Amino acid sequence: MAKKPLDSKTALMHGICTLNIVSVYDKPNEHGVVINQLLFGETFLVLYKKNKLWIKIQTTYLGITGWVKTNQLQLIDERKYKKLSVPSSKTLDIAYTAFNDDISKNIVLGSNLPLFDGISFSMPDGKYIYNGQATTNEGLEADAELITKIARRYLHAPELTGGRTPFGIDSGALIQNIFNFFNFSLPRLPHEQCTYGENVDFMEFVQEGDIAFCEVAENQISHAGIILSDRKVLHVYGSVRIDKIDHFGIFNTDIRRYTHKLRIVKRHLRKAETFTIHKKAYL
Repeated sequence: MAKKPLDSKTALMHGICTLNIVSVYDKPNEHGVVINQLLFGETFLVLYKKNKLWIKIQTTYLGITGWVKTNQLQLIDERKYKKLSVPSSKTLDIAYTAFNDDISKNIVLGSNLPLFDGISFSMPDGKYIYNGQATTNEGLEADAELITKIARRYLHAPELTGGRTPFGIDSGALIQNIFNFFNFSLPRLPHEQCTYGENVDFMEFVQEGDIAFCEVAENQISHAGIILSDRKVLHVYGSVRIDKIDHFGIFNTDIRRYTHKLRIVKRHLRKAETFTIHKKAYL
């Protein structure tokens, strides 16, 4: 059965992720490749339907596109979509439980909390109480030291192609997730991300929070990491780990060899004196 556009007059054209993680596939079947994940609270537009089991979606802010199972998402009307898709607070705990009467949902780092007021947030089935740490809906203030503290939250997460959580993540998602806390909407893949930001031409001038882009194959950028202090980089290689970096590339301290050739360093964030989160001071 061929895919076909949905008729906006007869079908719901919007939706929201109500599970903690939902897989996004490149094709409308379970034998396809998982290319991405939706996180709790992310809203989306419906592009196509395949059958009763699959729809193609595009997320509102990060532009994630792919096929998802209809029984793992909730479709909503345009009125609810406009209400729930405004810029949201994001969770800062690796995993934390939200409550709605007798329902509890464990949501992971970076999830959206629509219309969060510091105590509760709204979903199509009502309000949920959330007592964990979260950003404001404006995001965290741009601070190079803070970005590395956020990045360390993902340390030791296993490498997972298409993953976006502390329980499995890939190189592109690590960068996209971290900068999303600061309301920087970067593309999903390293070769797209490297077209944004200010060039840092020499390693002597790199700062915490800069992004190092590397190539594995010749002239093909496919890897990225966050620069830390002391010429180190946090990146994904088997797991999220910290290695040394110099003008040649990333040097793996366990196997004592270079694993990635440095191509370019980009800068997005600059120092800021303060930042705000709900509930309590972060780190």
